[in-house]
Amino acid sequence: MPICPEYPESGAPPGKSVAIFETFRHHGFVWWLVGVLSREKRSMRTSLFAVVATLLFSVAVVSATLMTAAINPPIARAQDTAQRQYVGNSKCKICHNKPSEGEQWTKWKDSKHSHAYELLSSDEALQVAKKIGLKTKPNETPRCLGCHVTGYNTETKSAPADIKLEDGVQCESCHGPASEHLKDGKKLMMMKDRSGFDVYAHILKPDEKTCRTCHNDKNPTYDPKRYKLEDGTTADFDFKQAYAKIAHPNPKHEKKDQ
Repeated sequence: MPICPEYPESGAPPGKSVAIFETFRHHGFVWWLVGVLSREKRSMRTSLFAVVATLLFSVAVVSATLMTAAINPPIARAQDTAQRQYVGNSKCKICHNKPSEGEQWTKWKDSKHSHAYELLSSDEALQVAKKIGLKTKPNETPRCLGCHVTGYNTETKSAPADIKLEDGVQCESCHGPASEHLKDGKKLMMMKDRSGFDVYAHILKPDEKTCRTCHNDKNPTYDPKRYKLEDGTTADFDFKQAYAKIAHPNPKHEKKDQ
């Protein structure tokens, strides 16, 4: 006769201990330990003790893991990007436009990126649209808006709720959705001891691959001779030169790196 009517194959102790066992039934160590004790026909008290002991062990492991995560938050990767939301550049401006930190928001505002949506209404854009056979205006075409507006979804034909079309290519186009970074910033403001806390753990550092999302041969204005390289050859894109055009360093960070 099975020890536990609800879980006949498990060998779990009956009665009140079933709730505990159900909570941790996916924990490999519990399965192994209780199974061994049951096969050896140990007393019910011994089996229950094993479950409780394992429960305490699991709680200790989880607590240690959470403490480690609090001290060293995980760096944002592709898999958690979906959990983050776009917040809009006005939120970025709150912390990232201080003179002491390089007025980063202002530098973005003065760049061509911030006028990317506006560019779609220019005569140049209309000429390109005609050349490639667009039947709609560039500023109404998902294919164009996908690269000229932050977070624009070409399938749903819409931008995120907090993103304004007229702001063009803003901070989160390169650094990723900033909702978690915003939360980290608020946490940092409340902390007395900030050592070990990485406020940039949930923000992305753009690289050439990031830029290539839009600056590639699928761009209707693609020009294989757009950039002249140091060795005298030409290329459609050069990360070093392109990055220099939009550089917005934080003096405080540069001092730490020296």
